[in-house]
Amino acid sequence: MAIGLLLTLAGCADPPQALDLRSFERPSSPNSYLVCPSGLCAAKADAEGPVVDLPPEKVLVAALKAASLERNVTPQEADAALGQLVFIQRTPVLQFPDVVRIQAIAMPGGRTGVALYSHSVFGKYDFGANKARAERWMAAIRRELGIS
Repeated sequence: MAIGLLLTLAGCADPPQALDLRSFERPSSPNSYLVCPSGLCAAKADAEGPVVDLPPEKVLVAALKAASLERNVTPQEADAALGQLVFIQRTPVLQFPDVVRIQAIAMPGGRTGVALYSHSVFGKYDFGANKARAERWMAAIRRELGIS
């Protein structure tokens, strides 16, 4: 019965909307992980994201390719004005929805900052799941972009 209730809850999340990673406020719960280039996000980042000499569109194509390498991922939202893609990635066992947002931040001189925010929809603690996911996705995006 409890597992049935958990599986029902896992499917109840409202579809996530785009959220500007440059200016949002992070929740106080420790179930998220933010990667952002230095000085581009108001919230404190957990890791620094890359800045590349490519247009935002190329970064988003790389993000789509990175997402296609992951399991249990469903695209949710694409916001051209923000340069952001939003995905739901479900946890392997109980299929809880976690949200992954990738934002290509246009910068002067044709450069683009790459930000990624992974967070749990349910629960307060994630036992490092969002950090591991963010690191895995960012590594795949870096490979797609040809950067180390």
